[in-house]
Amino acid sequence: MAGSIQRRRAAFVHALVATAVFVAAAPASASGQGAAGSGAGVQQIDEAYTAKIKEYLQDPRITTELVDHLPLSSTVPTPLKFHGRIVGTPGELTYAKDIHRYFEALGKASPRARYWTIGKTEEGRDMVVLAIADSATIANLDTFKGDIAALSDPRKTSEAEARRLIGTTKPMYWLTSGIHSPETGGPEMLQELAYRLIVEETPFIQQIRNNIITFITPVIEVDGREKQVDTYYYNKKLPVGAARLPLMYWGKYVAHDNNRDGMGQFLSLTKNVNDFFLEWKPQVMHDLHESVTYLYSSTGTGPYNEAIDPITVTEWWMMAQVDVQELTKRGVPGVWTYGFYDGWTPNYMFFVAHTKNAIGRFYEVQSYGPDNYEVRPPATTTSREWFRPNPPLPYIKWGPRNNTNIQQSAVLFSLKHFADNKSLYLENYWIKNKRAVEKGKTGTGPFAWVIPAMQRRKADAADAVNELRKQGLEVHTANSAFTVGSLDVKPGDYIVRGDQPYRTLADMYFSVQNYSPSNPSPYDDTGWTFQYMRNVAVLPVGEQSILDRGMTAVTAKVHAAGGIAGTGAVLIVDHTTDNNLMKFRTTHASVRMQAAEADFEAAGRTFRAGAFIVPVGDRAKLEPTLRELGLSGYAVAAIPSVKMHDLDLPRIGYVHAWQRTQDEGWVRAALDTYGVPYTYFADIKLREGNLRAKYDVIIYPSVGGSAQSHVAGLIKSGDMPLPYKKTAATPNLGVNDSADDIRGGMGIEGLTELYKFVQAGGTLIVEGSTTTIFPAYNLTSGITVESPAGLFARGTILRGVVTDRTSPLAYGFDAQMPVYFNQDPVLSVAGSAGLFAGGGGRGSALSQNITPNAVRLRISPWTFGASDSTGTPMPAAGRGAAVGAAAAAGAGQSGRGGVGGAGAAGGAGAAGGTVFGGATGIDGSRPRVIMQFPANTADMLLSGTLANGEGLANRAQLIDAPIGKGHVVMFAIRPFWRWQTQGTYFLGFNAILHWNDLDAGK
Repeated sequence: MAGSIQRRRAAFVHALVATAVFVAAAPASASGQGAAGSGAGVQQIDEAYTAKIKEYLQDPRITTELVDHLPLSSTVPTPLKFHGRIVGTPGELTYAKDIHRYFEALGKASPRARYWTIGKTEEGRDMVVLAIADSATIANLDTFKGDIAALSDPRKTSEAEARRLIGTTKPMYWLTSGIHSPETGGPEMLQELAYRLIVEETPFIQQIRNNIITFITPVIEVDGREKQVDTYYYNKKLPVGAARLPLMYWGKYVAHDNNRDGMGQFLSLTKNVNDFFLEWKPQVMHDLHESVTYLYSSTGTGPYNEAIDPITVTEWWMMAQVDVQELTKRGVPGVWTYGFYDGWTPNYMFFVAHTKNAIGRFYEVQSYGPDNYEVRPPATTTSREWFRPNPPLPYIKWGPRNNTNIQQSAVLFSLKHFADNKSLYLENYWIKNKRAVEKGKTGTGPFAWVIPAMQRRKADAADAVNELRKQGLEVHTANSAFTVGSLDVKPGDYIVRGDQPYRTLADMYFSVQNYSPSNPSPYDDTGWTFQYMRNVAVLPVGEQSILDRGMTAVTAKVHAAGGIAGTGAVLIVDHTTDNNLMKFRTTHASVRMQAAEADFEAAGRTFRAGAFIVPVGDRAKLEPTLRELGLSGYAVAAIPSVKMHDLDLPRIGYVHAWQRTQDEGWVRAALDTYGVPYTYFADIKLREGNLRAKYDVIIYPSVGGSAQSHVAGLIKSGDMPLPYKKTAATPNLGVNDSADDIRGGMGIEGLTELYKFVQAGGTLIVEGSTTTIFPAYNLTSGITVESPAGLFARGTILRGVVTDRTSPLAYGFDAQMPVYFNQDPVLSVAGSAGLFAGGGGRGSALSQNITPNAVRLRISPWTFGASDSTGTPMPAAGRGAAVGAAAAAGAGQSGRGGVGGAGAAGGAGAAGGTVFGGATGIDGSRPRVIMQFPANTADMLLSGTLANGEGLANRAQLIDAPIGKGHVVMFAIRPFWRWQTQGTYFLGFNAILHWNDLDAGK
């Protein structure tokens, strides 16, 4: 049976080859391209390379006629000629620097390609791009760039001109890979693809080359690629059974989260990608990944981001179905779409395309390896489903050549489809840009968004404007004061007009998310509202008349008004929670500054607790900094009559865990940006002790996992050390940190030293998973870690309620603020519940709910400028179990959500835990709750999702837990989440600035 199938498949492929692969063509010319159509003969095949393709392929079903050979060129080097091996060679990986050298060689060898760099990484390496098309197109790339720019802006291009361009110009397709460093196949495959697109003379490839422009960036995370290759070859030399070195740092700051920086755009790789996109405006951005069996072409399960034009959604499906159909026709198993990812959150890198009305898509492919291996997927992967009628096999031999064949074939089918339908995709692109503009002119609005320039957090408002502009959004300033509807616009206020092509970005960022728990499980965050995360006012305008008001386009970086008003020797800077206040303090570290411990009057205005007071203010020295940072100072003659304490900058120790260097990088990013110095070291060094003599503050950001896993660290197995360091064999490792043996974690010894540090007067700052360590080991009094039954709060924006405004941790903030929370930890200070509660979840489905968005969650309103916002969220005595619509939205549904899901019978937890948490600890002092969730669930959800929120009622968000002479500052929320939550950064900065005065206000 199998032989019969293979014979029929071979006959089918032979027919395709006869009509598509071999054409009348001269032998490869000096330019590396055959004389297509000359009738002189058949293009020669590189026999040595082709033989290796066949040799390394582990299963004959994972190939197509497009990739089972490689054409020969006398001048363009193949990967075999350049590297000494073909793409897909088992047991080998290529450094990014060598991939880039190869791409540069291709650009020099053929007029069909052009190579250039598009930016630097944090570690100083180049990111590159190779453009491929016919030689005439490459020679006139800038002309085509201008054509696409014209189609991008209907305000400047007439319909007639657009129609002409749609019929004459060439669309652009950008392939990217290597953003996730352990996913090694894309950068390898793209080398062979680039060669094939340049050299091959089949009608199939000519159609691509002559009708579209293909851009290839083979490695996005260049720093991480070099570390991955080092790590692979290091592990390859280890004896069998020895522990393997995991891939630690990818880039300087984060690992997998480098593909969650699409909104924040802090990382160099994201900035470089965004800049390239803004310059060239490709119609498709296609990112290559590895994680599934065997090839997934992206569409997603939904819900789809509501700002994406429906045309784009149809384009996702059209392109994915081409991939699935063409590979399925050729007998390639396991090619599918739909059942992976959702399409909701705009923080992925390829969403840079969606915010600009283009198409973002990706593949997930079975891992490259690069060693050969066997794949035995579970039944949930091999079952035949409606979205997977040609599922993966129960067993297959796999290797790097399989990976190369399947994804290169799929990419080629996508490129061919794009070339065959170039006018359709150009027309769609034009229409999407037109619709975006028209929505802001005559649609339902908003017609604009106003960002008040002089709002309380004016420096952060200016920073937000600069970020929006960098991402392509046009911003204006009001020429004069005017009123539109109920909104008073002041001169200089920032205005984001709605009638611009990239208003899609504004819709996507400024909207309030409503993610029904009845949807499939979210792939990432459910809420991201830009102005909530940054805690700046961005006010939608529903009156069309604002478009006719006088305004001036912003053409350069904006700065909030700053400087010093008044006269006198004493300087006061109000605590606005602008993050530049931290930069001001660290810039002038040697200047004595104090903080007010209560509100006070001076200079004809009211200053909040936490205001910076400089007793002897050197105006000539301080004013330029205030002006640069957009902060306002007030000079007065005398020190205000208010209780104060010194703002002593601490010696900071910064702990990371070797088992995961992911989330902590976002905290480092904030400290680096705002000039906060620290000493960076690993958890294993905590065992050395003497911490209080070296540090005043220790920051230990979230790692993930349990308290016990934090203490244990990487498990020691065997006696062979596991080093992470720069050596001749691993020249790219050990950049951020190094160690002779990374195993063992802090251990009980390190935990004891950390406790002694706090007892001796140090301040420990923890967030997320590290918050659970001290309660789990009963080192804090009266704090319990709970796991509320059925709670569903995945990456969501909830209301934060400040319960103790006299605490220095709350200085500068309003009584409430939006906060980011992601499911756990849930902290109770009542001491009435233990760690071992019923698991979370939303319930299991008895039948599929095909309209999960029909019933919307209740979103609690939020009003900027009102200190307590709206609703009735103030804390109540006791737990307060009023259940709002947010918790009950799924009740009675037949879908996947609903109240009373998995673990519903588990209750709130075992009462009176004594091993983990409980009311009595080693130290008898009581914790101080600074922030908590509202008492009423109806007041919790601001943007995103929430179900069974009663498990959060009155639970702590921020705790100051005293131990001995010191403090543990515990964040259940994530104040430094990615590069998005700038609105809560100062909660952490307050902990640093007031580290030795946290008892103030008691």
